[in-house]
Amino acid sequence: MSNLLNCLIIFYSCGKFTDMNTHNKDIDKIFKEWNVATSNSISFEIGSKSNERQKSLYENRLVALKRYLEINDFQVLNNNSIRYKFLKESLKSWNDEVYIIEVNKSGEQIAIISYILIPNQNKTSTIFKYEYKNGAWIKINRYVKSLQFDYDKIKFSTAFGKGKNQNDVIVTLIEKNHIISSDFFLFSTMKTLELE
Repeated sequence: MSNLLNCLIIFYSCGKFTDMNTHNKDIDKIFKEWNVATSNSISFEIGSKSNERQKSLYENRLVALKRYLEINDFQVLNNNSIRYKFLKESLKSWNDEVYIIEVNKSGEQIAIISYILIPNQNKTSTIFKYEYKNGAWIKINRYVKSLQFDYDKIKFSTAFGKGKNQNDVIVTLIEKNHIISSDFFLFSTMKTLELE
């Protein structure tokens, strides 16, 4: 009887380990894809700008992104990264289609904020707001907004200095745990985006 019990415990433990391992593989894959997509977006902006000041700002953001992620290569995994921790904390809230909107507010007090926006079939959106405090992501709000989030980078973009965003914004679209796009908007280059 005790052998049967031990076998069941081992079998159950293996199942739990496999599920956790699969979950971590999803997070690892998404983390790398996300970083590459965001860096590609910034690199595209660097290559497409003729204004030297703008080009310099985007180059600065590419370096800053590596520091933010605590990596030197966008293909490298860092499970202590702020983004990795965000994936680990928020993945359970996702649907097949989800937007992550990163809005890091600078100034006297720096606030690291990410929103998860899930489009609903009734033309509303469920929004989760997270803030990074004391080394951990904290879900600080969940609400439904009458917002049909019809995202298109071109529609949201505007000339440098004409936009409403006072800070840099990154809009990432994820479908079935695969990064579709991760668009970087330099401060003052994005039309209005009302999340709250």
